[in-house]
Amino acid sequence: MRQIDSNYFVTGQISADHVAALKEAGFSAICCLRPDGEGFGQPAFAEVEAAAKAAGLHAYYLPVSPGSMPVQQASQLKQILREETGKILGYCASGNRATMLYQLAK
Repeated sequence: MRQIDSNYFVTGQISADHVAALKEAGFSAICCLRPDGEGFGQPAFAEVEAAAKAAGLHAYYLPVSPGSMPVQQASQLKQILREETGKILGYCASGNRATMLYQLAK
């Protein structure tokens, strides 16, 4: 996990099993930037979302395909960054798209 600013962090793929630890670490939201079905063994966003909601975290799905220019998702992330009061975790396959989208949103 890498910290990008005081409230935004990025990482590679997470699973529903990681959500409780994220809650304990003070996260209030997770943002999935990885399209469902992109990789072998990748959990569906719905699984992570259900675990997040059960733990009291907000969950956002902002899929970004590799090599795309995700203007709409950047706009959505900008709004999320304004509205969330706690730490936000953006995740994808490696954390690179989550970092790039943050830079576009800013």
